[in-house]
Amino acid sequence: MTEKPLILIVDDEADPRVFLYELLDSEGYRVATCENGFEALGFVSRNKPALVIADMRMPSIDGLELLSKVKYMAPGTRVIIYTAYGNWPMFLEVLEKGGADLIPKGASNAEILHVVRRVLEEVPHEQG
Repeated sequence: MTEKPLILIVDDEADPRVFLYELLDSEGYRVATCENGFEALGFVSRNKPALVIADMRMPSIDGLELLSKVKYMAPGTRVIIYTAYGNWPMFLEVLEKGGADLIPKGASNAEILHVVRRVLEEVPHEQG
């Protein structure tokens, strides 16, 4: 059996971080979490996850800055922004910076899993 990809969840708030962890873990993914962008950058440099799901609004390093840094450090790692404040211009900015997608907080489990599966299908097999 092939090992599932490694997914990193980055959110400064515990509830969404735990929610995503439990949802993805229940689907058999390998999941790690970080509470902030600095911690996430260290994790990415050591582990090169297949996917990072990051909150947009975090102290110090926000989701867009984290996206840019992850794409520089680990170009094969896909990044999804998970936010309560998403809109069309933000979605376009995420795509312009190399992000894979934007998921609104409040999306259903099925919607989240659909986006995650679709994005992971695009990851080179040596990632994660």
